[in-house]
Order: sequence, then C-alpha cells, then structure tokens
Amino acid sequence: MIEPPLPSLSFVGAGSLGQVFAALIAASGQPVTLLATPPTAARLREAGCIRLRGAVDLEIPAAPAPAPAGTVGVTADPARLPAGTGALFATKGHQLAGAIQAVRAQWPPPGDAAGWVGGLQNGLVKDDWLAGAFGANRVVGAATILGAKREPDGRVTVTGLGATYLGELGGGTSPRVTAAAHILRQAGIPVTEAADIRSALWSKTCNAAGVFGVSVLTRTSAPRMFRDPDLIRAYLSLVRETAAIAAAHGVALGDYASFPIRTFLARGDEETVAALSAPAPGSDPAATGAHLPSMTQDLLAGRALEVDEVFADLVHRAERAGVLVPRLRLVRDLLRGIDPGRHRG
Repeated sequence: MIEPPLPSLSFVGAGSLGQVFAALIAASGQPVTLLATPPTAARLREAGCIRLRGAVDLEIPAAPAPAPAGTVGVTADPARLPAGTGALFATKGHQLAGAIQAVRAQWPPPGDAAGWVGGLQNGLVKDDWLAGAFGANRVVGAATILGAKREPDGRVTVTGLGATYLGELGGGTSPRVTAAAHILRQAGIPVTEAADIRSALWSKTCNAAGVFGVSVLTRTSAPRMFRDPDLIRAYLSLVRETAAIAAAHGVALGDYASFPIRTFLARGDEETVAALSAPAPGSDPAATGAHLPSMTQDLLAGRALEVDEVFADLVHRAERAGVLVPRLRLVRDLLRGIDPGRHRG
C-alpha cells in the first residue's frame, strides 16, 4: 500500500513573494519547492541561498529540487513539483496564464488526487483561470498582503509579513486548508483559515483597486497617500465602486488586517478621511513614507502592470452585472496608457 505524501507547499514563481514564502518555510525546517524560470533557477542555484532582509533577516540554503527539509528546493521543471503538494502560484498576474499552462502540462502526475493549487496574485480572475486548467475541485482560495521587494543585488527586502488568508471557494475550511495554514504558521507567517474566502478576496480587491489606482497614477507611497485627505477620498471612491460589484455578485465584504473595508463602507467618507489622515500617537511621518505598492514599484522599474488582471477584470464583471463604474473604467484606461508592458519598443 502506497502511503499518501505528507502535506507540503510549493511555490510557482520566484519573484520576491515566492522567495519569501519558500525561504521562511525552509527556515522553519520544513520541505518546500520553488519553481522558477530557467534564468532565475540557475541564479538561485549558483548563489546557493535566498537572502532576506528588512522585517526578516535570513540567509536560507537553496539547492536543486528535491532538497532536504530546511533547504529551498529550486527547479525550472514543473515535473519536479511533488505529488500531493499545494502549489501556490506567486507570479505577477500578467505572468499567470503562461505559468498555469506550463505547470498543467506536467503536474499533477497521474493518480495524484491530493495535489491542489491556489493563486496569490492581486485581483479575482486568477481563480477562474486556475479552475479552468486544473478543475474547480483542486482550487483553494488564497490572498496575501505580505510585502516584499527584490533588490538589484538579488536580496529580497521584506517590508512586512502582513496577513495571508486561505479557504475553500465554496465556503469554510478543509483538511488541506488546515494543513497549509499549519505549514505557514510554523514558518512564522500570519495566516487565517477564512470561513468565507470570497469575502476576503473581494475585500482585498476593493483595497487593491483603491491603493493601486491612486498610488500608481500619483507615484505616491501608501503611507503618504493615507495622510492626504484628497487622495483618501479618491481611494474611497474606487473602493465603493468595487464594493458595488461585489454586492451585485452576492459577496458580503468584511474587515481584514490592513483593509477594514466593511467599516469604510459603513461610515461616511469624511469620517474615514479624518481617521486615516490623523497621525497615530508617537508616529514619525518621515519614517513611513517610502513603502510603494507593488504596482507602483513595477511602473517605476519599467515592468508590465497588472492592469487587465485587476482593473479590466473588475470593469468586465461590472458590465456583466449591470453596475456602473466610471472611476474604475477611467483608471483602467489611464493605467493602460502608461503601462510599460504595452509600450515597449
């Protein structure tokens, strides 16, 4: 009788997010596999480690997969992903379709009924794509606000561990969700098994639409944005339009770490403006102004933006539901106009 594989997590995409998750899991003495592009896999294997700094300061061994527990197993071959693993896709949204196609061609192997997938990207379309490729029964809902930035020297700066949410898209938790949450918790990553993961996903998307829409177009850091009353009002207008789409889809929004969307919607905007723009007791405004949201980082670095995966998808969902979203539509068009990924060469 073949013993079922022990629960494990693997990460598809070795950008800042994938490297941080994989390194922290390895640092806790657990097995983990990181699927990277061939150039990135070669660089990590040559370096022999993943280096984290900032909120976490670690240097974790990396070696060809399969690697022993405590070492990040790095591969460019999807067939090297373990049977029965939970494969969390950590690519950028615009890279996700290609990553799904590459993985699905070779994984899960025949007879693997336990393997499952999830997406850590911004937006909502990720789960539709994963279900279309792997089947809805293999998809676990996932959202994270872990913050990280890859540096030119190869190190990854961790700006905060944030919060990660896992749950079954049909509602509630399950043994595979509980096992994945245990792995992350053992790695020191704050994680919640969400009773209603759709609420968490839509609430995060409300926040992302507001933060990205304002920050990218104004080149403003998140702390600076949330100290400016006019920018807070712009943020809230995008949150409210996104919330109207959620309501049309029957999703009840909630309050989550760093994005208390239900509270924002329940009170008047000027009350929220006053609460957010007031300096916190003992805070140093000069010390918190540098953190740029990921899409703003991408714009300034000349990288492609997740415009269609976040904003165009929201506009499309609004159109199908008969919800008017003029601000989201405007932001979509403006971001498409400045997206480096659309204007190369």
